[in-house]
Amino acid sequence: MKKIWLLSLFLLGSFCLTWCNGDLNGVEKQLDASLEITNLSWNQQEEISENTEKALVLVFSPTGHTKKIASFISEITDSDLTEILPMIPYTEEDLNYNVKDSRANNEQNDSHARPEIATEIFLEGYDKIYIGYPIWWWTNPKIILTLIEKYDFSGKEIVIFCTSWSSGIGTSESALKEKGLKIIGSKRFAQGASKQEVQEWLESL
Repeated sequence: MKKIWLLSLFLLGSFCLTWCNGDLNGVEKQLDASLEITNLSWNQQEEISENTEKALVLVFSPTGHTKKIASFISEITDSDLTEILPMIPYTEEDLNYNVKDSRANNEQNDSHARPEIATEIFLEGYDKIYIGYPIWWWTNPKIILTLIEKYDFSGKEIVIFCTSWSSGIGTSESALKEKGLKIIGSKRFAQGASKQEVQEWLESL
């Protein structure tokens, strides 16, 4: 803005000198140049404004597969990364789907289950939030509902991503939209997805 103001003063002085000398054509040329430079300056400011969007990647990844995708997203988009850690860490036995009474099975079968989060999460100042997690029983783990219900995501653009062997993200996306999230993009990745796959998806958003 300071440059535009100084430029305006310079052009105004030039305008007065040219006007006094009776060169109207010179006045018109200087006015055209002034408008062109001013428009360029405003366009540059808008471009800078568009590029200052702050983003945060939140990921729950007890086995590390989804965290790898989250790291790719953070690196490609230059976003901050925060891991969603449970108050009580999950063991291999907890995640054994073949055991009827395993912790993960019990949580997914209980509509009221809300595992506590140990991580202190800060959302203020972020415009876009990427939320990642593995798919458990065709939907999101219950700790993601803890996250959504504990923190205020209003006004944030949300992009969700997940990893799974075969299950899609559709059911999970619908469940999170019902919680009021403004989801602008989603993607299910196979475990072991490459950085190139992640980049192509981000570019398509």
